Amino acid sequence: MFHTLFLHLASMLVFYFLSCYIFVCFFGAGGDYIYIYIYIYIFKFYSSKLKHKLPVAAVCGRGFFLSEQSECLPCNCKGHADYCEDITGICINCKYHSMGDFCEMCEDGYILTPGLGGRHTCQPCACPLPIPSNNFAVHCDKGGATPRCKCQEGYSGNYCERCAPGYYGSPMTTGSSCKRCDCNGNTDPNLIFNECHNVTGHCQHCWGNTAGANCERCTPGFYGDAISAKDCRECDCESGFCDMHTGGCLLGFSFFFLTLACDQCIWHLIKDMEHSNKTLDQLKVGVLNITTGAAANDRVKYYNYTAHQLQVHAHLYVLLISPFTIYNITAVDEKTHKFYKNSTLSHSNVLAVVIKFQLMFLVMFAVLGRIRQLEKKLMITNSRLPSVREVLSRFSGRLSEAQGFLAKADSNVHEAENKNRASVLKFQRHEVISRDPPQLLQPIDGASQKLTEKTERLSLVDRDLVQKADRHAEGLERQANELEEDLRKSDANGFVQRAITAANVYNNIVKYVDDANITSLTTFNLSERAEDVLENLNLLVPTLLDKLKVVEDKKPVNNVTTNIMRIRELIAQARSVAKKVQVSMKFNGQSSVEVHPHSNLEELKTMTSISLFMRVDPDKDPIEDRIILYLGDRNGVKDYMGLATKNDILVFVYKLGGEDIEIPLSSKPVSQWPAVFNYVKIERLGRHGKVFLTVPSQSSTDEQKFIQKGEAPGTESLFDIDPQDLVFFVGGVPPDVKLPPPLILAPFVGCIELSSMNNDVISLYNFKQTHKINVPNHVSNSALRYKLAFSQSRIASYLFDGKGYALISNIERRGTFNAVTRFDISVRTIASDGVLFLMVNEDKFFLLELKNGILRLMYDFGFSNGPKLLENNLAKLQINDAKYHEVSVIYHQSKKVILLVDKSHVKSMENPKTTLPFADIYIGGAPSSILKSRPELSSVVGLKGCVKGFQFQRKDFNLLEEPGTIGISSGCPEESFMSRKAYFSGKSYLGSTAKISPFDNFEGGLNFRTLQPSGLLFYHNEGSDEFSISLENGAVVLNNRGVKVKSHKKQYNDGSSHFLLASVNNQKYSLLVDDEDKQFKKRPTSAAGSSYDSEEKTFYYGGSPSSTSKNFTGCISYAYINRLDRDIEPEDFKRYPEKVQISLEGCPVQRPPAALLLRHRANTSGTKQSQKPNIKSCFLSSSPKSIHHAFRFSSIANSRQHYTDFPDSLSQRSHFSLSMKTHSSFGLIFYVSDAQEDNFMALFLAHGKLVYTFSVGDQKVKIKSEDKYNDGAWHSVIFIRDGNVGRLIVDGLTMLEDSVQGNNVSWHISSPLYVGGVPAGRAQKNIQRNSAYSFTGCIKNLQLDRKQLSSVADTFGVTPCFDGVSEGGTYFSEEGGYIVLDDSFNLGPRFELVMEVRPRVASGVLLHVHSADDYFTVYIHQGAVVVLVNDGTREFFTKVSPKQGVCSGSWHKITVIRDANVVQLDVDSEINHVVGPLSPSSTDSRKPVFIGGTPGELVTIAPPDFVLSV
Repeated sequence: MFHTLFLHLASMLVFYFLSCYIFVCFFGAGGDYIYIYIYIYIFKFYSSKLKHKLPVAAVCGRGFFLSEQSECLPCNCKGHADYCEDITGICINCKYHSMGDFCEMCEDGYILTPGLGGRHTCQPCACPLPIPSNNFAVHCDKGGATPRCKCQEGYSGNYCERCAPGYYGSPMTTGSSCKRCDCNGNTDPNLIFNECHNVTGHCQHCWGNTAGANCERCTPGFYGDAISAKDCRECDCESGFCDMHTGGCLLGFSFFFLTLACDQCIWHLIKDMEHSNKTLDQLKVGVLNITTGAAANDRVKYYNYTAHQLQVHAHLYVLLISPFTIYNITAVDEKTHKFYKNSTLSHSNVLAVVIKFQLMFLVMFAVLGRIRQLEKKLMITNSRLPSVREVLSRFSGRLSEAQGFLAKADSNVHEAENKNRASVLKFQRHEVISRDPPQLLQPIDGASQKLTEKTERLSLVDRDLVQKADRHAEGLERQANELEEDLRKSDANGFVQRAITAANVYNNIVKYVDDANITSLTTFNLSERAEDVLENLNLLVPTLLDKLKVVEDKKPVNNVTTNIMRIRELIAQARSVAKKVQVSMKFNGQSSVEVHPHSNLEELKTMTSISLFMRVDPDKDPIEDRIILYLGDRNGVKDYMGLATKNDILVFVYKLGGEDIEIPLSSKPVSQWPAVFNYVKIERLGRHGKVFLTVPSQSSTDEQKFIQKGEAPGTESLFDIDPQDLVFFVGGVPPDVKLPPPLILAPFVGCIELSSMNNDVISLYNFKQTHKINVPNHVSNSALRYKLAFSQSRIASYLFDGKGYALISNIERRGTFNAVTRFDISVRTIASDGVLFLMVNEDKFFLLELKNGILRLMYDFGFSNGPKLLENNLAKLQINDAKYHEVSVIYHQSKKVILLVDKSHVKSMENPKTTLPFADIYIGGAPSSILKSRPELSSVVGLKGCVKGFQFQRKDFNLLEEPGTIGISSGCPEESFMSRKAYFSGKSYLGSTAKISPFDNFEGGLNFRTLQPSGLLFYHNEGSDEFSISLENGAVVLNNRGVKVKSHKKQYNDGSSHFLLASVNNQKYSLLVDDEDKQFKKRPTSAAGSSYDSEEKTFYYGGSPSSTSKNFTGCISYAYINRLDRDIEPEDFKRYPEKVQISLEGCPVQRPPAALLLRHRANTSGTKQSQKPNIKSCFLSSSPKSIHHAFRFSSIANSRQHYTDFPDSLSQRSHFSLSMKTHSSFGLIFYVSDAQEDNFMALFLAHGKLVYTFSVGDQKVKIKSEDKYNDGAWHSVIFIRDGNVGRLIVDGLTMLEDSVQGNNVSWHISSPLYVGGVPAGRAQKNIQRNSAYSFTGCIKNLQLDRKQLSSVADTFGVTPCFDGVSEGGTYFSEEGGYIVLDDSFNLGPRFELVMEVRPRVASGVLLHVHSADDYFTVYIHQGAVVVLVNDGTREFFTKVSPKQGVCSGSWHKITVIRDANVVQLDVDSEINHVVGPLSPSSTDSRKPVFIGGTPGELVTIAPPDFVLSV
């Protein structure tokens, strides 16, 4: 058999070579067709021999693949691919913007939207619109409650909905985009970015005498090349006008304006030419399309010819392929025989070719066999994979156990190191306090050296652990660098990125320093990396903060866009975090750091307090006379404060009123301080000063405390400081700063960590500049403060200032939501309001907060009847008493909320069973974007106070280590719970008791700020004897038993901060205001002295329950009195037992733009004069582009439209249709009912879903959409009622239907028909509470039975629906309209009014108040703002005309202050005022206040030219 096979193969080889020779020699290229037929012949020959041996191949159809078991299984391609690979099932050619092995992901720029049956769709990112032309995201995903967009360059906002600074356009308009501002390089180089109008692109700050929309030409009066040469020069002409290009003089003023008019014509002509060019471009495209069509026709002809040729080849191809089915062998044989019969070839020639193809088929079958062998091996390998994976899993588990053992070993090493370190410190302390140091020095040094050697050996116990920590740190550093690079690439504004980077980096500095503190004890390499981080910050922080100040110093009243406000938020975050970085620095005797001083310099004038941690080492650096810090001017001539060491004594030095005061702390020489960080505080209150020293103990909570006090001679109490020249240096000063004589000392040697200034946290890392100091080198191991050195820091706590918050992401990483889910938080505060913690997920939220000092809990997990509210005035719920309270919230069995306070049950509340739908939790506050997401959260404010700990499922969290934490710091200083400021409302007062004797021996000072001319500041009485300090008609008055001392000035009610000092002694009564206005009277000889007694006496601030004087309205701060049993210190109002209607949080009194109402009499306007108006046009169109038949609702509460004309057939059947768009989750769209609301029909939103419902007798038809439609896009809605059947059709695709029994039930309704909302109190009988309020969004094309509804009968708070993005505010249309304020707004003879306006017309009414005899009107006239007053006897007015007018397209801030007959007007800081006649008959009766216009019947009262509303 093998012999025969060998001969057969040999013969095939011979014939193969012969066939090659024959075909080349005799047939050439023409042998193709012969090859085909010979191929068929060979196939027939072999198939006849093998047809019983070859299996039939299984072929799977479209959408299926062949499995390892030779079964056809469906492809798992989510409907995005038609085919997938056999065996693996990997999808081939994913479509519809999907990608991945199984089409399970979306391409960049698209977001995954789940669907039914495991399918999904890839929708364009709604960044801001879900269409390709307005999708400006590089990438988007769903994170938390809202989608997250990664914007392209030039775009900003959460949804890329606005242009970044330096760009302009309208991304929210279909087809529009953001373009870079083009100002031809002629903008202010000090600006961070080119500033142009954010919509039009017109440049707003042209530089170098240029003008134009793109700063492309010289401004009038200048000539030259503004674009290339940039050499605009002033015209050298008598008339002052010249040709803007050549400089040739023009005829004069009139010719200049003629030229401007011609220039305007040219610009219009250029625009027309641009439009023509666009038309030509369109025509060109059309011609090209025609040309392309002709070419396509020629190509079609060619394809027809080619197709004809291919038909011949196709016939042969069928003959070739069909034999593979094996069932067509007979037909092939017939065709082959026919070909052979008609052929002229001999049998021998054909045989040679046949032998050749025999060999080719053998080779082919051999290859197929090899492929099948490889497939079998692959299947065997796949079957072995599960066992390999299991082995790897076990190995991974053992690695995790090993890591746990290593972590435990590391913990043991650290514990041993801490104990050794404590022993070292203890020995050092014993060394310092020893009576005979020379005898004990040597053994202690020896013990210290041995302990140090042991510490070093301990740090090398586990080198593998150190190396592993090293590698882990390198990995973290690499990931941080990648994140930084990603931010830099994706940022639409490089400057914003730097601010974000700074905020994020600052947020982690505390963690970096703590890590460095621990890791540096085990490995030097990690310490070097921490120093590298600080070095990078050293380069970044000063440049960043200085440049951010340019933006920060911009006027907030002019052209402040949303982008600027966002940047300011980032600046505030960056500065806030920079101030809270607890970092100490080592000073070497040559270095110094300049730190940003306190932001409120007015407070520094009255009181200045600075605290710090300081460490010196007498053994290494002998104690010499050195300066520690300096706060004052650069020349050392004005008032100052300083701290120094002199003659081995810590000395507090300050200058006040020309006198230098030194307060030495002689009770504890510096050489006796332990070589650890000691706490030092210096304080000056008025002329009184103190220095405090606290020496810590490492072994216990005991601390040594020392204090020394002093005071300046004389009566001056205020710091004379210049904000422009004030500097704050630590460690020394550079050569260009001159120190006052008492502080001309050598720079400091040792370590310093700043703590606070006037109770605000301050850090050395908030520096302006450094001098001869390398931050990483000076933040070394020796400069790291041991955090647990003081008793107040022994328990971990966090300080919240009302601006920061902690964010714990993915909270279930430490525990899971179980049948019993528990949250615990320990809080200490004196604030009235503040959030404790908040969880948000889209429309669902859970809020625990303080409201008026009482705990309040509110949550909504998508309940049908709205949020659940737990609030009560129980005493247990009031926790703002400056004590720690443990608050626990337990969610039991997913249906019950339990509130515990101090482990005592307070209240419970049940709800429908729902699992907690949250992943993240905010502590102490939240970003503004989260708080604005729901109306229930809009009033939430940040917590001011301390949190000692937060637990979830009894698991602790370190809030400072959470990546999302911003603006909180560690520790909880007692000063945070002192209230040194109070606001009085005119009906309030503070009362307390003390051992005082004000009639005979008194010194008291306080800061006050008010706009009211009269009010009681301080009061004490003993029977009929009264002692008081008060304001009377703007003057400060001291009254002691009827003897009054009155200030010379009478304008202290100007809203500015003023300081008064009152004193009584045996010789005189003195009063000093602002260190300038000094008055006194000799003590009457008849004034009998009071004998001293030890009883405490009652006194009051801001008013009194018994005095006849008017109570004070305004703010009092930093008050002090000389108590007979206590040192002088600021009064802590929080400790006062009597607090009547007092606010201890901030001061709402704002200083008016002008210091005094009666200053600058030269600017006072006279009586009203008639002037001929100059017609001016506005930058913005009076009628902005709006959508036809579209209206916007909910600009005010209960906004709505009323329709009264509808047919009687509505009671039987109705077919309503409309289009709507909204971002709201709730709101009423349509409502109609009878008078009793028994019969009704409504369409509303609930949780973003459309709900259509109507009554049928006692039953209700209710249809609810499955999808949400609050995506901001237009949706068409059809809602049909046909007897007892209802249908809801959305976007023409989704139809839902519902019905109830009862076909012949009577159903009648009455007018009006409400759209967009209902009057207050209506619809709540039939609709859930949240949805019964006004709809917020746009509605258009409201139709009944496919016909437009007739005209609207009434409209309330409805405006046109405009194209593009809307801003906050209320729009008043050109057609008229006004708002009437409710009765709580009373504009009497004294008030302050502030508004911001952006007019679209040059004249119109802003505000109008009237009665039968008088009126008060604020209006715009030809770009000027006018205040017109008629007091019933005479009319007077004042006016401000801004340079560019108020019609420039920008927002303008208008402030009006009226004090009886004095009226001041401030427009963008341009001020004017008028003094009218005194009117004794002026009353304070309530009058209606109209905003934006006046009713028709009042037109004759208002100025006739200004009835147009703006």
